[in-house]
Amino acid sequence: MPSLAKGRTIVNWKQADWAPYPSTDAGDGAYSWHPIRPLENGAGFYLMKVAPGGASREHIHHDLEAVVVLKGELVDSDGTVFGEGSCIAYGPGSRHHTASPKGATMLVWTKGPITAARKGGKPGDAAKGRTSLNWKKAKFSLYPALPPTSDPIDWADIACTDQDTGEGFYVVKFPPGASSALHEHMGAEHFTILKGELVDPDGTIYRTGDCVALEPGTKHASHSPNGCVTAAFIAGPLRTIHMRKKKAA
Repeated sequence: MPSLAKGRTIVNWKQADWAPYPSTDAGDGAYSWHPIRPLENGAGFYLMKVAPGGASREHIHHDLEAVVVLKGELVDSDGTVFGEGSCIAYGPGSRHHTASPKGATMLVWTKGPITAARKGGKPGDAAKGRTSLNWKKAKFSLYPALPPTSDPIDWADIACTDQDTGEGFYVVKFPPGASSALHEHMGAEHFTILKGELVDPDGTIYRTGDCVALEPGTKHASHSPNGCVTAAFIAGPLRTIHMRKKKAA
């Protein structure tokens, strides 16, 4: 199994270093960020902080965007208030703007570019293509397509695009002592520990508040001795690795 440390990035959002958000579409310097794995044109995996009273300009998402409100409140352009613990997905083509009267800290995944909406155009429907849940109140069910080598693990689907391959955005709950089956990520895996601890095969312990980015090709099988809750954004399919039994001597 290759080293998980290769290409892995871990940032705890409570200890992040903040810098001004570089996009002029964010609105008057009210936004700051900590890039964890930035891509081009606003895509990537990053932490975002909104100063009290800050607001973005109207913009368009050209692929799936996933947001976890870690602290504070975020108000969408239709007036919907998302408090701490909210997990929000915006589908491709979503057009909206957001504000935070009291300030907010968020974890953001964007699979594709973000562009500014044309000024003077018809305002977008923020609720169109938007799904959300608060992980603290979510109803969990058995994670689908678990291989026989995996312990029972629960999930809450926010915007899973393919339940067979694991692609999409969802919340996962590990019961105490549960382990995932050994698997390979064909695309990038990004997740945050919302509660508890998760341990990877190299002994790394992910604790509450940790935001983790893993490169495509990562192979691992995580376990949680005392249970945990994570929010995960999986950008490519998962492939279960079936271990061959050693022949008796």
